[in-house]
Amino acid sequence: MAGKARVYMTKSVHIDQLRAHLDHAKELLSAEKAEILKLYPLESPFSREEYAFIYVRAERLGMRAINRRLAEIAWLPMQLDPRSEILSETRSSMKRWVTAALAGAPGSEEFGNDFMHALARCGFARGWDHPDFIRLAGRVANLFRDLSCLIGLIYYCTWLSDNSIEALDLSDPTDLNRTAEEIAILLQSPEIYRYLRAQEQNDDSAGVGTNKKAGARKSSSALKKKKSRPILRVIENEGFVDPFVPGPAAV
Repeated sequence: MAGKARVYMTKSVHIDQLRAHLDHAKELLSAEKAEILKLYPLESPFSREEYAFIYVRAERLGMRAINRRLAEIAWLPMQLDPRSEILSETRSSMKRWVTAALAGAPGSEEFGNDFMHALARCGFARGWDHPDFIRLAGRVANLFRDLSCLIGLIYYCTWLSDNSIEALDLSDPTDLNRTAEEIAILLQSPEIYRYLRAQEQNDDSAGVGTNKKAGARKSSSALKKKKSRPILRVIENEGFVDPFVPGPAAV
């Protein structure tokens, strides 16, 4: 028997309120990062050669988990690039640490990435198939996904503000993933595209620079003409399709 579809109630959320939710989410993600990085301290003595081998495997497994999560949000206009965040071009720093006369527990200052060091320490202490390692890999992957959603929402807020859109109908502004998805769907809808085209045509007939009448608070169904693309360059998603570029799907 098929399950019942979920129904999400929406409410109007002002862009400034959404920004406040994003600031709070940023604090929560920062706290999650700090919690992850202090897990499973490396106990002495330990073999540096063995740890280096374990780190390489943890890096590979961690990247796999992160990429799976980021694939779920490939529709975002920009994402974190885990390769640039995590992978180094060479292992020279790691080799220097392994062969150093004196070397303590490693971190990103010695080589690698702190999240991958957390996974390596967990794998070192618990093993690769242990539930603790699987849970920790999931937490790291979720953190990268949520950070990407946060970046995307900052982009959206900038665009919405630049276009004088004051409020949106959202089901849960505290849920980064759902909010990013809802705004992405809204901005890619044919209705929005037709509205923007109509506004552009109105401006062309009225003349550039004509002042628009002040109206009531704008919702997700009341959008003004796009003035300019926001200047916010983080990491662009090369697979992202710009909904504001005319195409067959939007006609």
